[in-house]
Amino acid sequence: MKHHELLDVATVRSSALLLRNAKFFARSVDAPPITDVAAGTRVRVDDVSSAGVQEVVVETPVGEFEAAYLPWQWRGTEYPTLLYHHGSGERPFDFGRFSSNSFRRLFVSSDREVPANVVAVRAPFHDRSSVEYARAMGDLENFVGMLAASVGLLEALAERVREQGSPGVVASGISLGGWAVNIHRACVGGLERYAPIFAGAALGEMFVSSVYRKMTGERARANPDRLRNVLDFEGAFAAGDADDCSPLLARYDRIIEFERQRGIYDDHPMAVIEKGHVTGSLATETLRGHVLEAIRRT
Repeated sequence: MKHHELLDVATVRSSALLLRNAKFFARSVDAPPITDVAAGTRVRVDDVSSAGVQEVVVETPVGEFEAAYLPWQWRGTEYPTLLYHHGSGERPFDFGRFSSNSFRRLFVSSDREVPANVVAVRAPFHDRSSVEYARAMGDLENFVGMLAASVGLLEALAERVREQGSPGVVASGISLGGWAVNIHRACVGGLERYAPIFAGAALGEMFVSSVYRKMTGERARANPDRLRNVLDFEGAFAAGDADDCSPLLARYDRIIEFERQRGIYDDHPMAVIEKGHVTGSLATETLRGHVLEAIRRT
């Protein structure tokens, strides 16, 4: 086992020990399919060129969820727009000196110019502590609603920036954010480019067969088909035949397993890095370059 894989396994095991009983879906595995919920989600957003964190309430078929977005850079209506979604457990709007989140690493801390308007998205439950977030994920319905809310917010933002004149929209995100981006493509579609990082379309499978199953509650582990039926969306993703997706996977990823997730990308130019989930997440220059290339192709 390579050190990339060992680090993934060690990270998940230590996180599982810290969570103890506050694991994913430990309380309930009742939820409708993610594709149905995402397709029925709605939210309104204001002027996307205005600075500052904008909080919104997203209406989904499984309830209301609080999310937010941050217009970080507005270059003008003649530029394309990047919508970026963070990973699981991140606090994406924390730009403090000692903070560590993917948006800060890829964009805020870099001197490299981003030739686009840039809007960061914050999923529900990511304005609180990691313990509070973990407790909320005890119900599968909250996880489904969280992702659906992110999908709805991505769509509302895309509609708004187009109304304001932006000529194209790119949606990108890492891990949890990558799943949200892919669900948008599968259930809504229509953006000029999708650039998912470390994500596929067999989301339920991640909780069932990867090392991440250690983060899954006993009740959920005992109902693997239930998780697959609710969270997997491979059929919906494959039904979209547009040449609009630029995925990036890590070959030694033990969470978003390369061999299991790569199949949906057969018709898309897939980039692969020789790293794992943790080491790949820290490959800042590579990840940033991937997103910039997606913008260039818009």
